[in-house]
Amino acid sequence: MGTSGKARTATALLLTGVCLAAGCSSGDGGDKDRAESSPARTTSAAPTGPPQRGERACAVKLPAGWRTALGDGEIDAAEDAREVLTAVGPGAAWAVVQSTEGGERTLQFVPADGERRDVAELDDPVEDQVDAADYDGRWLAYDLVQGRQAQSPWELRAWDAETGKSKVVARADRDGKGQAVPGPFVQPVVRSGRVFWAQGTGGGKSAVYAEDLGKGGERHTLYEGVADVPFAAGGLLVWPQAKGAGGTDVRLAAASLDSLKPAKLPAPIAKLRGVRLAASDGRTWAWIGGAQGTELRVWRPGWKSPATLVADAPEAVNGMDQVQVSGDLITWRSTEAAWTLDLRSRSYTRVTPRYGYAQARDDAIGVSYAEGEAKSAEATAVNSVVQAGELPPLPRCKN
Repeated sequence: MGTSGKARTATALLLTGVCLAAGCSSGDGGDKDRAESSPARTTSAAPTGPPQRGERACAVKLPAGWRTALGDGEIDAAEDAREVLTAVGPGAAWAVVQSTEGGERTLQFVPADGERRDVAELDDPVEDQVDAADYDGRWLAYDLVQGRQAQSPWELRAWDAETGKSKVVARADRDGKGQAVPGPFVQPVVRSGRVFWAQGTGGGKSAVYAEDLGKGGERHTLYEGVADVPFAAGGLLVWPQAKGAGGTDVRLAAASLDSLKPAKLPAPIAKLRGVRLAASDGRTWAWIGGAQGTELRVWRPGWKSPATLVADAPEAVNGMDQVQVSGDLITWRSTEAAWTLDLRSRSYTRVTPRYGYAQARDDAIGVSYAEGEAKSAEATAVNSVVQAGELPPLPRCKN
């Protein structure tokens, strides 16, 4: 999960208020712990059936069991290193971190049951950064952004775990001033030796690509037009695309990750318009909705229609972004903290004591925040990765 907060998406999607994936909310983060506002009374009874019309999830305090699990899952770092959690793998089997130590910044692959491996050394430890990464068991793809401006140049790279070597898959197109052509964030998806991403192509347009990472890999164009960041949803690659005058008709489209052919979405998802910050694990779908982008909406098979489960809670919904899904757990970030909604209990909780990040993916939850003054030399990073299935249901709120 990137920490830059910049927004490179300058296509018509941005004009319509759609900014998928990370980095859409800056947030001051704050430096003091904030108490949860009016947590609800809780009970052990679990909800049954789809949510009722108008039903909302309630806020609860972070349970002791979750605190313990996150503490046990903390990633050990060198004593003098400061680390940023960039990505987590299925089942908490691996993580990708950016580690800064002795004035050098290194991208590292951290397996749960093995030694760390250096992937790349960033030339400029202050300006260079990696916003996103993905790994399929051999290939680790990541975006290397060379600067912190909206149009900073970037490269999409792929590291081969078998050889330890990296290669450049794609680079930002440049305009006449040498700046990167505006476009979506480059957040790669890697599956079975193939990497997927979107990038700006000029004139307010963008394209969704797939490229085989083996020798002589072929590049495939899945879509050209106005598109934003693609994401994996089970066996599908899904992205928002805009049609119509001014690019105001924004809807989701999909292709098979295997065949690369266009694919159908579930009817309630295909009907969505103007969707923001969508995510799915192939079964559960979550996205940001509402006129102000301050509602977390969810749908899964068996529900007649999408449900707005989190709303009217400023500390949890202001500046919502980075929505992720893993089974019954949905994570997101606000300007206050990172949060997790548990569909087993239909309650949600703050998983960082202050401004931070959370990521849900394929039975894994990653949490990252700074202890102390976030930008001071004394600040320490807390990065935890746990198996989502090991977290007990959050307490259920009483009516």
